[in-house]
Amino acid sequence: MNGYQGKILIVDLTTGTLHDEPLNEKYAHDFLGGTGLAARYLYDMVDEKTDPLGPDNPLILMTGLLNGTSGPSVSRWGGATKSPYTGHYGDANAGSWFGAELKNAGYDGIILKGISAKPVYIDIKDGKADIKDAGHLWGKDTAKTQEEIKNEHGDKRVQVACIGVASENLVPYGNIMSEYGHCLGRAGLGCVMGSKKVKAIAVRGKMKLPMADPEKFREASRKAMTEVKESFMTILWHQSGTAGWVDGAISFGDSPANYYTAPSFPGQAKISGAEQLEKYQTDSTACYGCPIRCRKVLQIKEGKHLYDRVEGPEYETLIAWGALMGLDVDMSSAVYFNELCNGYGFDTISSGASSAYAFYLYSLGIISEKDTGGLKLTWGNIDAAVELVHLIAKNQGFGAVLAGGTKRMAQKYGRPPGEAVQCKGLEFPMHDPRAYHSMGLVYATAPRGADHNKNDAYQVDLGTGHPDVDIEITDRWDDNKAPGVVKGQDFRNMTDSMGICHFAGIPFAILIDMINASTGWNTTMDELLKAGERTFQMQRALSCKLGITAKDDVLPELAMRPIPEGGQEGHVPNMEKMLPEYYALRDWNKTTGKPSKKRLEGLGIPEIAASIGAE
Repeated sequence: MNGYQGKILIVDLTTGTLHDEPLNEKYAHDFLGGTGLAARYLYDMVDEKTDPLGPDNPLILMTGLLNGTSGPSVSRWGGATKSPYTGHYGDANAGSWFGAELKNAGYDGIILKGISAKPVYIDIKDGKADIKDAGHLWGKDTAKTQEEIKNEHGDKRVQVACIGVASENLVPYGNIMSEYGHCLGRAGLGCVMGSKKVKAIAVRGKMKLPMADPEKFREASRKAMTEVKESFMTILWHQSGTAGWVDGAISFGDSPANYYTAPSFPGQAKISGAEQLEKYQTDSTACYGCPIRCRKVLQIKEGKHLYDRVEGPEYETLIAWGALMGLDVDMSSAVYFNELCNGYGFDTISSGASSAYAFYLYSLGIISEKDTGGLKLTWGNIDAAVELVHLIAKNQGFGAVLAGGTKRMAQKYGRPPGEAVQCKGLEFPMHDPRAYHSMGLVYATAPRGADHNKNDAYQVDLGTGHPDVDIEITDRWDDNKAPGVVKGQDFRNMTDSMGICHFAGIPFAILIDMINASTGWNTTMDELLKAGERTFQMQRALSCKLGITAKDDVLPELAMRPIPEGGQEGHVPNMEKMLPEYYALRDWNKTTGKPSKKRLEGLGIPEIAASIGAE
């Protein structure tokens, strides 16, 4: 298969055996790679009865279609599993170098099955794999784990994807870390890896990737590199990374504060990308083959926590472990929160939101020091927030309550439906739907739960959508968002499956040349966008297969209360208007939420339609 290595590594942890399996060519053609291809494999392997932490739930990791090539900004790889956090479909994707290295090591993906009797790690090099003892790594943080594995191999270029103590302790939103600051960060993929007693996967390879027309690919890749380098968005992201959005978030009312009850507060400006650039930034780092270099290296010389060289926090972490808890953090504390969460290895969005919900319940008098183990969760209490990080990682006592997430917390404390700010069990990312009505529709309909990566509609509303995607840019508070959200979701599923970073605006004409030169398919952009829709509809069908229905496509009441001051100016998305329009465009059943039989058959996946009883 051109463009693919043509095989998947199957690891049976119960028996301690490994074997190679030919890549399903139809699946690869229909779903491309990454989270799309992982989800298609997962579809055949799970149902409502599957225990997310049992031996029958697989953890599937897949490379993006363009991983390992010379294309620019094509580092994204992904994974899928039945989520131990939400109980239904879960996926995540990440950048770094791991996906490219796995492809160059001879594999398009890895499927972990069963449960090991003891801690192990998977070692892969140039088409060969082995299971190795990881007893000496169990209990170590994610940075130390990677360092020790690289030292054992005597090769700093070995790429490692690993879990931390949080996933060892089965924190439901534990994640998988690679290259220290990169992670498969949502839905609990790390927790599943921990349940299987797999501490890490180490990959190294120099195997040639088969290509239909290598010279034509190199030519297209050079053109793509020029386009990405010269993009205005590249300049912005390169300058200050995702933290550069903090100032914009303040002005637009985008970053929620005091658990969605207050507008963004100006104190956040001292941790913004502009502030980092002026006072702390010393260098930038890049994912595989990426000229954008959006990850920022900082030096912190003042404050409680000092660092000579450390990667700066991303926007989501800065807000989740800051304004959402009413924390007026300085850069020193912001970096410390980020380092703790990454070292323990858990999702900063869900953990920050769960902790913020605890602050909110404390402010209402619903919980007290008796519940928190003596912690006073008053808005702005940074020391208490730090202690919550440690408690979550242990998954004990009040930490176990927070590790369970906001939906379970609301049930535990008898709170009204709609108070916990989540959808389908997954907490909102740090983009408030009251600031951009399109994000309300994105959160309500994304297959894994509230998910800003399935459609970065907030960027489109600001005029920064992909130039070749025909999405009408309307006022951010306009409620005619359904057509644009549908197009954006299909587009982003396509780019995620290819492994393309959201920040890289590669023109379609060049992208088509890259795909065809790599695979020899002679595909068109319409066919690739159809693959994006096919992926999205299949993931929706998988969610329905695992128990999701139309009643789950709702936004919580607390996040729909108007806030008159700040950048939101009292606006809330009109879901009663937008959601039915979206359902009509997607051809989903109004009660079951399932895609129609006709739609799924038209996308070439009649077996999916039959499996869910689509009508």
